[in-house]
Amino acid sequence: MSQKAKRGIAAMVLVGGLVGLGVYLAVASVSPAATAQALPDTGRFRGGSELGAERAGFSGKTMVTVFTSAAAPDWPAIAACLESAEVTALMDPYFVGILVDEALEPTVEEVLRTRDGLRLVVRGLNGAFLGGLPAGFTCAELVELLKSLRQRIFFEPEKSPIYANLLERPEAVVDAMALQGEAVKAAKFVAFLEELEGAASPAVLAAKARLGQ
Repeated sequence: MSQKAKRGIAAMVLVGGLVGLGVYLAVASVSPAATAQALPDTGRFRGGSELGAERAGFSGKTMVTVFTSAAAPDWPAIAACLESAEVTALMDPYFVGILVDEALEPTVEEVLRTRDGLRLVVRGLNGAFLGGLPAGFTCAELVELLKSLRQRIFFEPEKSPIYANLLERPEAVVDAMALQGEAVKAAKFVAFLEELEGAASPAVLAAKARLGQ
């Protein structure tokens, strides 16, 4: 079989995975999102609701979203909590951490924030509300909430098709997306893979090499 034909088959195989990921992201996106983000990445938490929904959809993990701003008086305490060893250990393997700047993304979880005063919201990929904490929550309260939620989660997160395909045949995934003109998207998914699997993962190394990094 020619190399061109092999690449064509690889592209066809990956179409299903890419469509599957689209379903995950549609479910994970529970609110409109702005692209701007002033909060720095902290611990297992990354800035921006849109990126957070994509990371959750890619990984199949439950979303833990913190609403604050870099100018908030309690931000240093929140940041210290989110990057603490205890919270970091509790985040894996079930949760994706998301940071949302309230000033830049005022419509994200607007009802829960304005009506109920929540500044931390936990949602499943199906949009189900799983828990929350009010403004002024302590690190001890966050730790207890994560521990409680972990006791109620009985199954490992279900990886998206693109995640599973990247683990099994990273070169084929990157090649297929490049053929579809989606090299930028491929690079983003490989970055997600590196975040979840670690920089030393053979799949990550193979995918990054294919990207030319």
